[in-house]
Amino acid sequence: MGNLVRIEDWRELREKKEESKPEKQGVKKVSVDDGFTAIPNELLKAILRSKVLGWKGSYLLATILKTLSWRKESDWFTHSQVCEMMEIAPTKYHINQLSAVRKELIKERILFEDGKKTGVNLSVFSWEMLNPEKVGSSRNNRELVPEKVGSDYPEKVGNTKETITKEKIKDNPLPPKGESTDTDVTQGHGDTHPDGNTHSDEKQKIDRTDYIGIAQAYNDALDLTGVALPRIADPSNLSDKRKLAVKKLSEVFKKRFGDGSASALGEYFTDFMRSAREFYFGENNRGWKADFDFLLRENTLDKVLEGNL
Repeated sequence: MGNLVRIEDWRELREKKEESKPEKQGVKKVSVDDGFTAIPNELLKAILRSKVLGWKGSYLLATILKTLSWRKESDWFTHSQVCEMMEIAPTKYHINQLSAVRKELIKERILFEDGKKTGVNLSVFSWEMLNPEKVGSSRNNRELVPEKVGSDYPEKVGNTKETITKEKIKDNPLPPKGESTDTDVTQGHGDTHPDGNTHSDEKQKIDRTDYIGIAQAYNDALDLTGVALPRIADPSNLSDKRKLAVKKLSEVFKKRFGDGSASALGEYFTDFMRSAREFYFGENNRGWKADFDFLLRENTLDKVLEGNL
């Protein structure tokens, strides 16, 4: 028979192996004992105001200033306070930006939650930073997209198509010259028909999209940031194709952020110009540059929101 091992010998061997195992060490945290750099808080605040760090870097630095600079592990602070530190308006768009990056930083274990408090995870070797090339590349990464409070990711806007039939054309004839279908007033007097009844015209919706204001907001963002991207020659004379794209993005903003105004879209244009890589400004092998039409795409908006430019 082969070599037999008694159960007592096996147990003794197992105990020796257990004793020989190295003791598990606790997770190492960074400490000033390993050296530190004296950086004035005012310098850090100036860096935060400059917005050179992007949304994620700015929120991380704001958390450091709110906690570690006060010798606290964590603290409770609002997104509006971070906006104030960054010297930007606490608009719904900016609040959603900060909410999204906070969620992402916590997911990456760079920040941690303690109830309502937020702190920096000093166990830097446990950080799990996502690959920027894979973040937010499609709608499947919905958890990384700033959410509208109380709702899921919005459906696409403006993709429905109505079939026009002869009956509909007959029921909705074109108006006579000089009259507009773009009215929000119900015609009270109506037309008198042979049957003696008066029929009021159907109420028409007004197109409230600020085409000129949004186009001008793009040019204003160019002036503010100083980037060399193509300007809109005449904001008051957009093509029908551009107007359709402007209207669609304005509706997306209204649905996702509750504000489709020129001011809201102007903030987005400015964020793109401040956060995008040089690639979008002609530093590529084709010499291609982003333009107004590129910024009107919803997937470009998503990339800005996710810091994936």
